[in-house]
Amino acid sequence: MALFKKNNEITREDKTAKTDAADKENVINTADKVVKKVTIIGADCIIQGDIKLDGNIEVYGKIKGNITSGTFKVSVMDNGSIEGDVIAEHVSINGRLAGVCHARNIEILQKGVLNGVCRAEVFSINTGGVFVGQSEPYVKKANELNKEKKHHPDINSSGESNEMKIIKK
Repeated sequence: MALFKKNNEITREDKTAKTDAADKENVINTADKVVKKVTIIGADCIIQGDIKLDGNIEVYGKIKGNITSGTFKVSVMDNGSIEGDVIAEHVSINGRLAGVCHARNIEILQKGVLNGVCRAEVFSINTGGVFVGQSEPYVKKANELNKEKKHHPDINSSGESNEMKIIKK
């Protein structure tokens, strides 16, 4: 409770009423925000089997199986390893990944090793990173193609434009 003096009058104000109203506003505001989910696989953890999740994942331990993370990020941290296929929006490798990696953006960091197939729109290897395998074109999924077709009706099923291209010789 606080006391205020105005024109020789003492006014009392109840702080709890104000804080309760502010707390209700914060709850409403946080409910509107998108909450990012991160799954962490600890350094002492070994998982055998496939993982499908709707959120980011950071792997400090070992996973023997496939990971499907949809439109989220898969991070193989220092000393972490994955033996299996990875499908995600973004893949960051600073540990070891052996298998097929399918993502819009794949980056191999300083201590990262990718042994297998890389399918990406953007593929980068930092100094010290190692890539052993083959790189293939990124193939868009059916739901991505449907979204693009709504905005650009001239896109065919392979993700290419149906517009005529003029090549000068």
